[in-house]
Amino acid sequence: MPRKTARYVIVPDDNVFNDSMDTTSFRLFRSMHHTLFNRRGLRPMGSLTQGSDDGSVPAVRPPLRVMETDVGRIRLIDSIGENEASLVAMTADQARELQRNYPGLRVRRELQLIPLWPGAVNLIRRHARPAAFRSAKELDLRCIDAETGQPVAGVPLVIVLDARRGFGISDVVTDENGRYRTPLPAGQSVIDAVICQPFSGHWPGGAESVAVHDTGATELTIALTPLAKDFRDGLDRMLTPAQPMDGQGVRVAIIDTGVDPAQGLNLEKGLNTTGSEPADEWFDNGSGHGTHVAGIVARVAPAVVLHSYRVFEKDAGGASEFSIARAIRQAVEDGCDIINLSLGQASEPIAISREVRRARALGVVCIAATGNDYMSPVSYPARSGVVVAVSAGGVLNAWPDGASTGRNVAADPAPVNDRFFASFSNIGPEVDFIGPGVGIISWVNKTSKGVMDGTSMACPAVAGLFARLLSANAEILSAERNQQRSDDIIRMANSHAVPIGFGNRYEGAGLIG
Repeated sequence: MPRKTARYVIVPDDNVFNDSMDTTSFRLFRSMHHTLFNRRGLRPMGSLTQGSDDGSVPAVRPPLRVMETDVGRIRLIDSIGENEASLVAMTADQARELQRNYPGLRVRRELQLIPLWPGAVNLIRRHARPAAFRSAKELDLRCIDAETGQPVAGVPLVIVLDARRGFGISDVVTDENGRYRTPLPAGQSVIDAVICQPFSGHWPGGAESVAVHDTGATELTIALTPLAKDFRDGLDRMLTPAQPMDGQGVRVAIIDTGVDPAQGLNLEKGLNTTGSEPADEWFDNGSGHGTHVAGIVARVAPAVVLHSYRVFEKDAGGASEFSIARAIRQAVEDGCDIINLSLGQASEPIAISREVRRARALGVVCIAATGNDYMSPVSYPARSGVVVAVSAGGVLNAWPDGASTGRNVAADPAPVNDRFFASFSNIGPEVDFIGPGVGIISWVNKTSKGVMDGTSMACPAVAGLFARLLSANAEILSAERNQQRSDDIIRMANSHAVPIGFGNRYEGAGLIG
């Protein structure tokens, strides 16, 4: 039986005092790249460029190559450049031996990053199997429109049976009658929380501490408030109003689930870097997350030019670090000024760390969400020193009566006047700025809008504020693309930030005015 293989990222462990980098580690590393791209006319990212216009190239990676090494045969999957990250498939034993034999390289298992909006992934750690419950107890849940009383179908649900253990039900939706029925454990006396998060058209709703009947069905009806066209949400109330020309001349990359061409989004170009989908499939993968993020940038800086780099495959909950690293590289090559990264992972993704350092050295600012793990340490890549890390806050009562949005208001730190810190936001000394991330309305596809919460939403709000400032400073905008430029961009943002009063670990320099 063949040994099980996995995908590993390999990057050179830079030594700034070794200009030539002519070591045994680097020679092996370069030979990987040359082996993968030694066919005539094949070059890194060539298929990306060729396929981005008409989709003529079905997948963006070169043909797999097998390479003989002193740890055995390994499969070469992709490479960003001769001295850049490579992606290979090998066994865990081979990976350990490769790291020992070539200490000038970093060899790590490839990581998956997730979109940073709070939901089942943050609340449910142990998934219930309702079919296994041997009980007469049931939950009979209905979601209805608060104004018309009509059922709301297809609403994603999270049912928290035990918040302390993170035990509950997720990945379920209401049926065509707005209903969801499920058995409950025999010992269930209280459901800690029921959260209804409509994809579009309505505010989220829910209930907490739901008493369960001793037998039979516990009926629960959640009335969902429809979105009002001119409602002033947390972004409107927390930031100064945008001017039509804010962001002019600035390019912002959205590295996410893709972006749909909704009204008001000035989309210049896009690219799919997943390696398994056509390069021209850079519109939203259906989750709405990337489109929502792009819409926030456009609300804050209406004249900004957007680039969409889709790194999440359709129906995928995570994105590979190599796809994200390649997207960062392409965004820099495409002349973007700011890169928005509303995604994260607790461990360091070494390929991404390398690319954000390169971006910073070439005058591009990467801005990332801190994470939604309820005041846990800041996630990567926001945790990287060269990345601008953004936490989330909001404005009290910037949502209609009946919405469950208020459950995201933190008690500690306490609100300051009408401003509050988001209870889900990660914190730490790496935090640079805070942005509005609770009850934010934006596009979820080219025809519909929805409400989302998360540091995923605060991050593009701050990216939009960076774009505002940069567009108003022609000297920095047109400066040579080096680290002085990116340093000047961040220094300018810091000079416009005002603390709210939560403290540095929560808000960094504060809110950019």
